[in-house]
Amino acid sequence: MAEINRIEDLANATAFDVDGDKVGGVQDVYVNDTSGQPDFVSVNHGLFGAGTSIVPLRGHTLRDGELHLAFPKDRIEDAPDLDENGHLTTEDQDAFYRHYGLTETKDVTTYDTGRHAAAGAAGAGAAGAAGAGAAAGERRDVKDVETDAAAAGAAATDKDAIIRSEEQLNVEKDRVESGQVRLRKYVVNETETVEVPVEREEVRVVREPITDADRANFDGKIGEQEASVTLHEERVNVNKESVPVEKVSLEKDTVQDTERVSEELRKERFDTDGVEGVVDGDKK
Repeated sequence: MAEINRIEDLANATAFDVDGDKVGGVQDVYVNDTSGQPDFVSVNHGLFGAGTSIVPLRGHTLRDGELHLAFPKDRIEDAPDLDENGHLTTEDQDAFYRHYGLTETKDVTTYDTGRHAAAGAAGAGAAGAAGAGAAAGERRDVKDVETDAAAAGAAATDKDAIIRSEEQLNVEKDRVESGQVRLRKYVVNETETVEVPVEREEVRVVREPITDADRANFDGKIGEQEASVTLHEERVNVNKESVPVEKVSLEKDTVQDTERVSEELRKERFDTDGVEGVVDGDKK
């Protein structure tokens, strides 16, 4: 026997891929006009839920607020984009089925959309009117489903209803250039002093007593005579050469910051005439 769930539970569910990895929250539900059952959902994914993908519900399961889809996360995030017109055409549905490779997969979960109660209360004519409320593949979120149920009840009990609307804040991010860094090298002149030890020869006069050998070799002549010695010293030679000493490059690191944005939103509220108290539209 097929499991029956409430369609608002589907609209409030958190989506997981076929491997059990979290994808994101369900944003919208697309309901088939003929069967009254949901065929597709749009799921938020990515940082801050900035990305949205349309996913078929074939092969899914829903339990305890967790929607387990029949596709891997990368296939979901690479799904084709849909124009924001709130409607899936037959061509759109075929494109999504081709993207997800669906052939024989079928749904085993049935959802209570509120049409059966309307049909029981108002007969076949009311059921036909309820069925005409949504075009094939039309986007319907949980508030739309609750509104349909309220409309069906109103047809049976002659009660009037007012739909409350409000603005919601959608945040997107743009990647922009914030600066440019250049790395260049230039030449500076520095004076380097090095102390080098050097040697040089100096002359000193040495006086020694005459030995017997000196007296034996003396020829007895007196006159002018010269003696000389050659002196040496070390001289410093300086030359320069270019050698590599260091390699410098530029690398980029990504850091995470949090930026707070604020925007004024308009929200509709209710009050009543002729009835004590005020009906507030705040969500609890």
